[in-house]
Amino acid sequence: MDDVREYTLVPFGGANDTAVPPPCTVNHSVPGFLFSNGGFAGNLYHDYTDVLVPLFTSTHHLGGEVRFLLSGMKDWWNDKFTPLFRQLSRYDVIDVDNDREVHCFPRIVTGATFHRPMGIDPSRSPGGVTVADFKRLLRRAFRLERAVASRSGAPRRDRPRLLIISRKSSRRFLNERAMAHAAARARFDVRIAEPDNHTDMPNFARLVNSADVMMGVHGAGLTNMVFLPSRAVLIQVVPFGGLEWLARVTFKDPARDMDVNYMEYNVSLEESSLRDLYPEDHFYLNHPYDVHKKGWDAIKTVYLDKQNVRLNLTRFTKTLEQARDLLPEP
Repeated sequence: MDDVREYTLVPFGGANDTAVPPPCTVNHSVPGFLFSNGGFAGNLYHDYTDVLVPLFTSTHHLGGEVRFLLSGMKDWWNDKFTPLFRQLSRYDVIDVDNDREVHCFPRIVTGATFHRPMGIDPSRSPGGVTVADFKRLLRRAFRLERAVASRSGAPRRDRPRLLIISRKSSRRFLNERAMAHAAARARFDVRIAEPDNHTDMPNFARLVNSADVMMGVHGAGLTNMVFLPSRAVLIQVVPFGGLEWLARVTFKDPARDMDVNYMEYNVSLEESSLRDLYPEDHFYLNHPYDVHKKGWDAIKTVYLDKQNVRLNLTRFTKTLEQARDLLPEP
């Protein structure tokens, strides 16, 4: 929260209040909505979990008649998600930290409503909106063509498309090229992509939407499942270290609400680079749940920041065959 600016609400007009508010320089006829992209925003998972899904939940029912006031605005971040903002508001976003006008609104809402990671509780959302409604908004915002995945892939293709989400630093696929060749032999149309903060969001959204199966090691890149067509398959590769609980909260549970089939590939010690870092009798390799008791920093340092994976290609191919079976018939 150190990166989230605090705002103070100052009342005017009390019986004994002699303070006078500054005169309005801009008058608005629609409500204002104040939110921040500080904190962990900039990491795609947190962009959606902390900011965008709650923003949708809180403002969708206003039908575009709302003016966003964004604190901590970063131009590249705002540009990245402008197509989504335009679906929720008919007005330009105000850089509230740097704008020198005195804006007057009939009412203002400060902060969005959070239900659960990348999720919406329809019983608590205005108008009963759901994650499915959020995905429909994304399809309009980024002009995504495919509504439903298929075992035969998109039109004019005779095989499903596999999108492998690549990573630069930790949790890399050490045999990524061999994985791509194995998938091609298993009759998948293979694409490899490595999204980052400078990725062209509309183009990348369309690439993800063209996929029938998306696969990657646990990390923010898997958040792009929001662009997958319905009934596509997400394969989360979970690093060694007893991280199933983390995999469940971040992507397994949200996938169900997004109408995405979820599969989990749990990395064995034989597939982990940790076996090259530590002797086979090391505490980290034999007692991961005891490491968990030391807290998040220990988990992150040992099992996320220092680990890469080399998938067993036989097991990988069998996983792809299972994924194909989950896809709907054309």
